[in-house]
Amino acid sequence: MMIMSEYSGTKRSGIQALYTFTPFKLLFGKNEYGLILVPIVYNDTNENINWNVGIADIFHAPYYKRDFKVVLPKEIRPYIFASSSRNDVEYRNTSLLRDPSYIIDKEKASKPFPLIARYNHTSLTNGYYCKYGLVLLHSRKQCPLAEKCKLFERDENGGCKYYDGPMPYERLYTVFPHIVRRVREGGIGNRKMISALIIVKTRNIERILGKIEFSDKLIMEAFSDATIFYAKAADLMYKDFLWVSYKDGIGFRLNNLNGLIIKFNINTLEDYVSWLLRNNSEIRDWLCTKMSIYFDNKKNITLNKFGLSHKGFAAMDRFEGVIDSIIDGKFKERCKDDNLTLFGSFILVHTLAHVIISNVIDALVKSNISSDYTYYIEHPVFGDTSTTIYIVETIYGGFGYLKNISNMISAGDSTLRGILNNLPNIYDNHERRSNGSLSNLRQIVSRFSGRLDNDILNRVIDIFDSWRTTSSPFPNSFPINFVVRNYLGKRFKSGINKDGDTRQTFKDLIAELPLCWDGCNLCVGMDKGCMFGPYDQPFLISRKVVSEFLKTHTDWFGKKDFSFTNNLYSIFKDLINLAENEIKIVSPWIGKEIIDDLRAVKEEKDLLITVVCLDDKKNDEAIKEAEKAGIRIIKVPSSVEGIIHAKFMIIDDSIALMGSANLTINGLKKNVETEIVTIDPNKIEKLLQQFHEIVMKYELHE
Repeated sequence: MMIMSEYSGTKRSGIQALYTFTPFKLLFGKNEYGLILVPIVYNDTNENINWNVGIADIFHAPYYKRDFKVVLPKEIRPYIFASSSRNDVEYRNTSLLRDPSYIIDKEKASKPFPLIARYNHTSLTNGYYCKYGLVLLHSRKQCPLAEKCKLFERDENGGCKYYDGPMPYERLYTVFPHIVRRVREGGIGNRKMISALIIVKTRNIERILGKIEFSDKLIMEAFSDATIFYAKAADLMYKDFLWVSYKDGIGFRLNNLNGLIIKFNINTLEDYVSWLLRNNSEIRDWLCTKMSIYFDNKKNITLNKFGLSHKGFAAMDRFEGVIDSIIDGKFKERCKDDNLTLFGSFILVHTLAHVIISNVIDALVKSNISSDYTYYIEHPVFGDTSTTIYIVETIYGGFGYLKNISNMISAGDSTLRGILNNLPNIYDNHERRSNGSLSNLRQIVSRFSGRLDNDILNRVIDIFDSWRTTSSPFPNSFPINFVVRNYLGKRFKSGINKDGDTRQTFKDLIAELPLCWDGCNLCVGMDKGCMFGPYDQPFLISRKVVSEFLKTHTDWFGKKDFSFTNNLYSIFKDLINLAENEIKIVSPWIGKEIIDDLRAVKEEKDLLITVVCLDDKKNDEAIKEAEKAGIRIIKVPSSVEGIIHAKFMIIDDSIALMGSANLTINGLKKNVETEIVTIDPNKIEKLLQQFHEIVMKYELHE
């Protein structure tokens, strides 16, 4: 629980507290203004900042940054700025303070990190800012960086034409925290309730992609490490936001939280994505566009889920060069299939997490608590060994909505089914509205003839024509609109900025260009609460991929039993790869190849595996290999009356495979067999009872 002192006793908990008490966000302001100010990285202040009253909890987050400290205050103390107040806090970049020869050039101006910010009553009421983002806020009418800035251009009043104001602070920026989070599953008593198995088809072959579960034993650490200032009325040049990082995190840690857990078979997921890439050229082009630019055609693709990534900043700079290369016909994409498949699997998982919160939960819960939900992802691109989405209620005890949603999934609830049915249509309609200008771009651009230089207008046509020609590496995608804005702004700077009307006309032109770059905050909701920074987000989302996935829900939503007659070996492997704790098997005949598969998952996950089979020479090789691997074997004499004939496998006491097939290569690959996979708790309970009866009866035989 976070409490605000000197401000109406406001109390917030969970993620909502981090949004409410965001440093540098205006908390209140009419006759007086209140903000939380905290120490930030690479900046010193003219006075010591005391933002908290006492400490309720403190912990370190070595996974984020070595020795990084996170504080949960007992109370938060805002700075109060009134006309009669002497409060005046100025942040200055340490290099500005310590290096007399420090000069500001284009490279420094291209970064979203302001060099100076001054908070007092005057700046909050009638403040000034730099259009390059070098000055976040100031009370001086003349730019305080003018003498050190190579970008200074004198206006008619003797000041810098890129230093603008006055304007109230609340009109300049929309202020959000960047939130880092980590979620883990609890230990003792962490019995999860399974809601669904996710079934997909690749080449008309059904596979088990993953499972959806509910748990009330999740553990979470969450903290804000930075503030993001999105441009509102601020007319920033070549960027859409500014960013400041805190010296210490502000956050909390909680146990026993409610959450939905979606666990994927990474191999099956990659098979599914690979199938999408082969059968949908639009999806392939979009993923190849994003991966090529974001990772710069590197051989290995890795991401950091904790802290600020500089990949997005570098990618946006690189993007402009890609536009030139495509216009010149020189760009060569190198989208290796393995990398593209891995990247696509992450894109699907990341986008799905946003969709669940922004499009599903928001439709089912009260709007005033929707910000209490967050997500966390595990995936191999982070170096994780598993692929999982956690959707978490960040209030201790929860509201019960996620448990209700889990039950709705299990029961095939009609309201939730309607939401899932409708989302692909919503995305398609959004694409038509947002990107309709692609079909008549020349006509749209022609409306600006005489209002903007022809060189600018012709270049817009060149950019999109070159990008979307059949000889282009990405003919089914297009460049993102704010990169086009930056590209044109830097190359036609004088023509665009010659006066205020022309600059506004240029902004109007950019607004007419296609908006949604295969995913935006108006469709999949990637903005607020994303694990990544604003410049990373567009590259790590795909509306088209998630839309295709959502269509699969008709094959699994509300179903407890699934029948399979072919590809049984793949189904078997899908199931054992979903195991987290224990596998129980009864199969009269067991194959060595099956034992090899079981050994692999046992070694990877430290599973407890028990196999009941016949004590017969045909099983000898498999039994020896199982015993070497530490797999418990219960041997049933083949000569006893009432020979064992049952064939089933139980995964974590929550999923079962049962049918006619023995767990041998012949049984799963060659013979004509029928298998049922079930998550019906009543059926599984009966199988468990039979399993224990068999074990108790024949364990003494050992």
